[in-house]
Order: sequence, then structure tokens, then C-alpha cells
Amino acid sequence: MRYAIMLIRSFEEADEIAGRVGPKKVSVVKADNREFLLALKEAYERGYAEPVLIGDERKIRKLAEEISFDITKFAVIDVRDPQESADKGVQLVESGETHFILRGYIDGPYLYRSLIWAASKRGFRRCVSGVALMQFPVLPKLIAVTDAGLTVAPDFRAKMEIIEDAVDLFSRFGYESPQVGLIAARRGLNDDLGSVSDAVRIREAYEKGELPGCRLMEGLSLADFLLGGEGFLDRFEEIDYSRIPDILIAPNLEYGNIACKIDNIAANDFFSGIRRHVIIVGGGMPAVIPSRSDSHETIITDIALGVLSS
Repeated sequence: MRYAIMLIRSFEEADEIAGRVGPKKVSVVKADNREFLLALKEAYERGYAEPVLIGDERKIRKLAEEISFDITKFAVIDVRDPQESADKGVQLVESGETHFILRGYIDGPYLYRSLIWAASKRGFRRCVSGVALMQFPVLPKLIAVTDAGLTVAPDFRAKMEIIEDAVDLFSRFGYESPQVGLIAARRGLNDDLGSVSDAVRIREAYEKGELPGCRLMEGLSLADFLLGGEGFLDRFEEIDYSRIPDILIAPNLEYGNIACKIDNIAANDFFSGIRRHVIIVGGGMPAVIPSRSDSHETIITDIALGVLSS
């Protein structure tokens, strides 16, 4: 596997660097959508990726002709059933014919099932998880929230695997010993809560050297990371951004999913300029997961991240 040649601090840098690392081959699950084909056309022209197009072949060829995308040099696999499309995309990565998966115009659970089934079949017994990469204008780096979409109530062992996979992903983006922060209830209120007891065990495992390649930050809440040990700041300018973890480990899926969707109110309310992209890790093959409502400009960055993570 090829690693990023420099630290990726923004999605703009990911777009730039992907052209140097690519092209890589990508399984496009349900490619019969105009925005996805527009993104693939530009990604190919930029040198990011060469697609294998899976879906309704007649519709794919019709849409490609409408947008002047010459797909004669690419494989087009005619599969109409969404589960079969997802299975085929995963099989292509397993066989080495492609490097990563791009979810096209298909519901996520079809692809998630395929990834979990394939990992289980290979005896790859790890927790498959979603890493939501987020870019905040105020921060000089990317941060991640995980798991944001697959593991409903991860236990201690699952959280250890989620951390390891997120750290591996960030190492591919050039982060040396990324900072990890655990989100949990405050200790002393109810230490029997799973989020608290898991955090204590993870800290113990880290101190024993069981989580190499990362730094586990002190604290269990966003307030700890943002406000420091005193829990209070007089001025916004006093925030020490170096304390903000690169990777935030959610206590459960609900927290992770809600936290990563803060960008849904970004355009009109308090968090202007936030961007988010999601990568599925842990199954032995990366999969990038655009929203079906995303524009082709956004999907291009998903493809770039797939190139850099595979």
C-alpha cells in the first residue's frame, strides 16, 4: 500500500495529492447516476482513478454519452440488484482487480452487509467502522469522529479495534502518532456506565503499550479538550488547538452519527464552512461513502480520499 507523501491537513490538499498517488482502480457500486459519473469523469482526467462501473449498463452508457464521458476503456458490469452490485464491488477488491470501493447511488446497508460478510468469510474478525473526516475552518488539520455509522454499541474490544483502524487511516494521511480522544460520561457521576469503564480500560491498555502509533489525550469530553484542565477560558482566543484530538472516539453509534452531522446546519447557522467525508475501515478494504445527494464536486474529494487510503 502506498502512503501519502505529506501531511494532509485539508480536503483541498487531499485533492491535490491524489493526482500524484493515482491512478488507482475503484469499484463503483451502482454507477448509474449522473453526478457520480460526472465525478468519475473528472477524477479520471485528474489522474485519480480508473473506474469499474457496476449497475444498469444501459443507463450507465446513456448517461456517460450525455456528459461526453468516454467509458469504452473501462469495464462496465451489468448488475441491477443493489445487493448483488455491492457484493460484486467487494469481490473486485478482494480479487485485487480494484483498490477501493466508491458507494454510488445505493443505500448504505447493502454495502455494509457486503463488507461485513466478506471480512467474516476471510476470517478477518475486526469491527467494521465508519470514520467521519471533518474539516473546520478554525482548525489547521482534519479531525475524525468514529464510529459514525456501523457499530451500534461497541464494547471495549470493539473500541480498541476502532481506534487502531482510525489511527492506521490517519497514518496514511501523513499524521505521525495521531492524537486520540475518548468521549465518555464524566467520571465520578456513574463509573459503572460502559463509556466510563471502557475509557478506563482503554487508558490502561494504552499505558501497557497496546495502542502503538498514537497518543491518547487526557480528558473524556469536548470541554476537557477545548477548555483545558481548568474547564474555563476567559476568551475564545485562549483555546489551545494543539489539545484538540485528531480522532474522537464516540461512546456509541448514536453519539457518533449525531456529532458528525453537525455540518447539516453549517450553511445557515453556527458552524459555517464545515465539510465532511466518510470512509469505511476495518474490513480489509477502504470504502468511501458519499451521500446520494452530493454534487459531483463533493464526490471527487471522496474519490481522492479513497485513492489516498488504499
